[in-house]
Amino acid sequence: MKETHHKRGIPYWDTIWMLAKTDLKMRYEGSVLGIIWVFLKPFSIFLVINYVFSTIFNQTTPNYSIKLLMGLILFSFFQDATINGMNSFVNKASILKKVYIPKWVIIISSTVHSGIAFLFNLVILFFFLTVYYGIYPHFLSILMFFYYVVLLYLVTVGISFITAPLYAKVRDLNQIWEVLLQVLFFGSPIFYPITAVPYPVRSVLYANPFTYIIEHARLALIDNSITHWDHHIIFLCVLIPCFIGSIWILKKLSRNLIEQL
Repeated sequence: MKETHHKRGIPYWDTIWMLAKTDLKMRYEGSVLGIIWVFLKPFSIFLVINYVFSTIFNQTTPNYSIKLLMGLILFSFFQDATINGMNSFVNKASILKKVYIPKWVIIISSTVHSGIAFLFNLVILFFFLTVYYGIYPHFLSILMFFYYVVLLYLVTVGISFITAPLYAKVRDLNQIWEVLLQVLFFGSPIFYPITAVPYPVRSVLYANPFTYIIEHARLALIDNSITHWDHHIIFLCVLIPCFIGSIWILKKLSRNLIEQL
């Protein structure tokens, strides 16, 4: 199988796409609303948080609602993709035991499945951004926004490369990761502006990669503002070695994986 794909010059991308489509169909099989749940879940959370902070706490941050919606959509993708990536080996144990498929293919297909749902939400985001709020970002701003989406995806995959083999060995990791996601949600400027946080605490929040991505993505798409390149260089200097390290960890932890499933 491996040699056939390399001869075609397509290193398993067709396998990834097939597995991703299968996951998406199985996830909403038998559901009355089906794929609508992709949008309904983050949007329902958005309505509650937006009402609480805009009405009860009188949040006056410019374009607060659309910034909140963007943050929830990005975090929803990150949450869904990391959970699917972590569960990928366990959920596809029967396939791994019967057919040789590289471990990274299994993980990537699970995150691509989440990415398909994310694209549906992006359509809704751009609809509200342009039609309801009348904000029309420049072409460069849109490119920068998708650049941050790519960075978020790399962070997601890197985490999944580590958690997927670990979860095959330590099943408690699922509960631990759900708690960490809650900490990450409240520790990121999703429903509150970063300026509302005391300055000494901001440095702690910026240690969270999601803070960097969501803040800069909002600046690009909503405020049509591009930050200095030194910020990107620093982030990439941290991200790239960490991502390479996650690949090495995946290879090391995946030894004897089949026996552990």
